Amino acid sequence: MEHRHAKHSLLDDQIKGLIGAGYYPNKSELTIDALRYLFSRRQDLRVASAVELYQERKVTLSRAAEIAGMVSEEFKGVLAEKGLKIKVESLSDDEFDEGLKLIKDIRENSK
Repeated sequence: MEHRHAKHSLLDDQIKGLIGAGYYPNKSELTIDALRYLFSRRQDLRVASAVELYQERKVTLSRAAEIAGMVSEEFKGVLAEKGLKIKVESLSDDEFDEGLKLIKDIRENSK
């Protein structure tokens, strides 16, 4: 337990050192940068986070695939491997009408 505390203390000291040296304005900015770097190196973590965000309906399938660094079909395969179902999203009546109007406008303007 003491060894773990020593590691934690060293990490805290390193964080304070980077902030004190002016590399980061605060711990939050350092954490964001560290996580960006971690996600850039670990696709497994990008995929795991994308799956969770998708399951929680916080992102669409295409956005989750983008987060995971995959195309949609690849991401669908990951979901299938995990035994997860693909959620079909439907448009509200207003969204559908708005889309239909947009298509009609584009067709009329292209004549």
